[in-house]
Amino acid sequence: MEYIDDQPDEPEMWRRFYQLRQPQEAELLRKLGDDPAAREAELVLPRLATREALTVTLRRPSGNG
Repeated sequence: MEYIDDQPDEPEMWRRFYQLRQPQEAELLRKLGDDPAAREAELVLPRLATREALTVTLRRPSGNG
């Protein structure tokens, strides 16, 4: 492992995004039907409270392909 970068603000960014998107969810459901993409905010928002966002950089050992 080369580097781990904690992204503590990322879950809050997504929370704001999905909260802004929720008023349009009814229209998305009408257009897309009961598609998971239309219900994305409903599915993701509850999970953000426990989300840990990381960026991980890995380095492949030299000589292994």
